[in-house]
Amino acid sequence: GAPFPSSPKAMAMAVDMEKIRKVHWVPLESNPDMLNDFARKVGLPSGFEFVDVFSTDPELLIMVPPERLAVTLLYQCSSNIRKFKEEQQKRIEAEGQKLSSDLVYLKQYVGNACGTIACIHSIGNNSQVMGISEESPIGKFLTTIKGKTPQDAGLALVDATDMHSASEASAQGGQTAAPEATADVDAHFICFVENDGDLYELDGNKAFPINHGPTGGDLLEAAAQVIKANFMEQDPESVNFNMMALVRS
Repeated sequence: GAPFPSSPKAMAMAVDMEKIRKVHWVPLESNPDMLNDFARKVGLPSGFEFVDVFSTDPELLIMVPPERLAVTLLYQCSSNIRKFKEEQQKRIEAEGQKLSSDLVYLKQYVGNACGTIACIHSIGNNSQVMGISEESPIGKFLTTIKGKTPQDAGLALVDATDMHSASEASAQGGQTAAPEATADVDAHFICFVENDGDLYELDGNKAFPINHGPTGGDLLEAAAQVIKANFMEQDPESVNFNMMALVRS
């Protein structure tokens, strides 16, 4: 990252970052039961749920309930995907991109919290549609980060005790033994949402949200095309891809 300037405030920030780098949460598994468990604990209303998406194949996408609000992807980090990500960042920095001003987007500073963050991105960018209560843990968190930079929003998660305890409780109830919080997990969780007709990829480890252009009215179909081209085809040997959708049930 960029070197820190040497003002006292910046020095304090640099020291804090050292402390924050030591903060790790137990990772959430990529299965609908666990994501729904966490989402319900933090305030996802009944009538909405995460479901499996078994393929990017249009014939199989039809099986997913029609009102899709977000798509999550879990993938194995690899040198091919990292290389693609670096080239993508350089291209966008050179050419610029249109970014909506009301995206909920936070940078990831908490180790292994990418599943939690994908869930926050999924719900946070649909909070009005779903009628999220401002009194719920996620409602309170969204109020806390409103108008903050992605960096400050990411730092706010470090202190969000309600969100942390819900995430830990859900992670411990998974199908496989939960890894230690400090385990180096090389799988990464991201989210796709629609805002103002465009498809956005929200990844707390990228430099910024990625605008992939118009969804054509079908978020899941548009996200599936991007996942295929930017992830699966970059790493054709890998079978470690897992997709879910947040839908009206």
